[in-house]
Amino acid sequence: MGRKVSVAGTVSEVCMGFNTRKLTPALGLLAVAWFLAMYSVAMSLDSVYVFGENYLSDLGVGEGAWAFNSGVIGAGVLFILFGRSAVAPALGRGRVQKVAVSLLVLAAAFLVCVGIFTEDAGDLHGIVSYGFFLTMLVALGVLTWSLMTSKALGRSGAYTTLAVFIFGIALLPMGGDPLSETLAVLGMVGWGALLSALLLLKEHGRRIP
Repeated sequence: MGRKVSVAGTVSEVCMGFNTRKLTPALGLLAVAWFLAMYSVAMSLDSVYVFGENYLSDLGVGEGAWAFNSGVIGAGVLFILFGRSAVAPALGRGRVQKVAVSLLVLAAAFLVCVGIFTEDAGDLHGIVSYGFFLTMLVALGVLTWSLMTSKALGRSGAYTTLAVFIFGIALLPMGGDPLSETLAVLGMVGWGALLSALLLLKEHGRRIP
């Protein structure tokens, strides 16, 4: 008698495997797209916000507050999932790799808090905001080390991460003014999109330069 095959079970296993292996790297791109979309909506609704002259967090208490806060909270949650389900498996289980992923997840958690504890929360907003930027900067440094030694994402991933890390360091003397904050965010957004794209290439067996 032939071996019975559960069609439902087979389909479920295939779908689960496909979702886990093929789609999780796209969470980074989704996080970037969501943030940029909500950031754009918030800017369009806010009559006093000036790009590069106001802090991004000013949007969180303005006319488009719902959009900006939804953007940072949603992007933070998506990046936590991205870090745990896509970045961690790609980097491996080394000690440095685990530290890098943990810092990325912690930075993303701070980002969620930025959208919850807005400027109306006073000093608490400053704590979570600085927590996000400084934790992400350290995460970029550790991740650079990890990528340089493991070559998990080729030269492209390693050197781009290094460039963004150096860019973040270079912005520190500006003292966290609105322009430096805006530039730092744009740098991280671009880096996040590239990291996600490289992970997608790796997952689909493509060569990463």
